[in-house]
Amino acid sequence: MGGSHGGPAEPPDGREGATSDEPAAARARRTGWRRLLRHAFVAAVVVALVLVLWGQRETVAESLGSMSPATLATSLLFAMVAAALPGLVWRDLLTSQGYPTPRITGLRAFFVAQLGKYLPGGIWNLVAQVAMARDLRIPGRQGATATFLVLALSVITSLLVAALTLAFAVPELLAEYWWAFAVVPVLFVLLLPPSVTWWSGTAFRLLRRPGRPIVLSAGDLLRAALLLCLSWTTLGVHFGFLVRELGPDTSAVWLLSVGVYALAWVAGLLVVFAPAGAGVREAVLVLGFAAFLPAGPLLAVAVLSRVLLVLADVLLAAGLVAAAWFPLGRRRTGPAPDPR
Repeated sequence: MGGSHGGPAEPPDGREGATSDEPAAARARRTGWRRLLRHAFVAAVVVALVLVLWGQRETVAESLGSMSPATLATSLLFAMVAAALPGLVWRDLLTSQGYPTPRITGLRAFFVAQLGKYLPGGIWNLVAQVAMARDLRIPGRQGATATFLVLALSVITSLLVAALTLAFAVPELLAEYWWAFAVVPVLFVLLLPPSVTWWSGTAFRLLRRPGRPIVLSAGDLLRAALLLCLSWTTLGVHFGFLVRELGPDTSAVWLLSVGVYALAWVAGLLVVFAPAGAGVREAVLVLGFAAFLPAGPLLAVAVLSRVLLVLADVLLAAGLVAAAWFPLGRRRTGPAPDPR
């Protein structure tokens, strides 16, 4: 991938603020603190996941009784695909900034950090991604930039997918709320390379954070947008397999699943104090299907969907951690060679 990037060289070991004459004792203390924080992060995530699953056990048990094993397995498979695609985008964006990572190593950092979204506060997965990028010898600024861009592009593509699918799922929406769909061309414009450079630079200034505007090639952005749109589509299909057990198996139900789930994710993201949008996402799903399906069974299916997504996140992270035992997972990472 060929993003265009320039600027001052990073420190020799690829870490911000590191110097070759740093005392060994100071390096050892920093390493010890990082190890302690990493263990605390993992322990907090385990507790949060147990609480999430335990709190939903009765609703999930009720839903499982009406679902076939084939439906559950297929829905889980699509959930894993949907969860995996943003990790590829994150790794691609690091590469476009001149910091390629081995596939297993880079994805492991992303998916282990993603488990932080189940902690209260809504930001711990983003903080963990930056910290784990540093462990890969990627400067914090570049890790934060990639994380910020994945989040921003996810919001833009989710709204784009929702607008396009809902217009076909419920044609009367297009006739009555045509003005709302006027946002679609705006979303396309926001995905153009000059637009990304503009809004990323504006965001850095508003956040009072040092950072150059993000400059990416059209190919970088096209690949990222397509992968994220595919992620929203597969996420909707994951939910559609569960919803079809409640009502007619029609194309409108599948399109509605894609569009409403994309909107539900954005709504959950905006309520930052809800871990992974808990409660908010389910409420939007129930409202989105209110005209088609009864609220009670639909809420149970929405909760089951959340549990399957938790399981998908855990399986992806655990599988990539296990892959560290193989030589591919132990390759070192650092800045790409300067071609000049």
